[in-house]
Amino acid sequence: MAYKRTAAVASDEYNRIWFNCWNESRTVWDQGDISPALRELIEEKKWELPGGNGIVPGCGRGYDAMFLASPSLHMVGADISQIAVDIASKLRDEKGFPSSLVDFKVMDFFNFEVTDKYQVAYDYTFFCALHPSMRKSWGDRYAEIMAPGGHLIALMYPLWKAEKDRAVGPPFLLAEDDYHQALDCNFELIYIDPNCKSHDTRVGHETITVWRRK
Repeated sequence: MAYKRTAAVASDEYNRIWFNCWNESRTVWDQGDISPALRELIEEKKWELPGGNGIVPGCGRGYDAMFLASPSLHMVGADISQIAVDIASKLRDEKGFPSSLVDFKVMDFFNFEVTDKYQVAYDYTFFCALHPSMRKSWGDRYAEIMAPGGHLIALMYPLWKAEKDRAVGPPFLLAEDDYHQALDCNFELIYIDPNCKSHDTRVGHETITVWRRK
């Protein structure tokens, strides 16, 4: 189902899109591996992440949460779909990742109880999946759940300049300014690479960024 960016939409109704996608195995956004841009940032650019706890909202099959997990950084992969969480947990076990490093939970990003703030978050194909009316809440929620000094890695996708193509989604086509509008009040942009590595079908439509919680 497609929605106009200017139309109001109820969150419960909107969430059903993703339940249905997983129920019907329609996960066309899944590229089957870690994002090349994230791998490049960590392994080649040697970006140093804070230790502590991290979260990947809309984690899907969990590739990125597993990649970021380490003895100094416990990762949580969060998804509203039980099917996604079950698949990610099974893949983790098959790869031999202990749950002490990464676990997967059914969570509504906007509503779960925050007991400990996160030092790291990774957002990819999540912001674009949200209806544009939810973007301010997205930025406010990251500010709420992240500790001061925490790093939000936001892989901007799909970037597109033509306004006429931005009218309908999901996914809703994005511009860098959409992130600034949502994050600038509480985060500082500390890294941006518009020439990051990408999956072949996404070259030219991604920019990786890191934002530090003020």
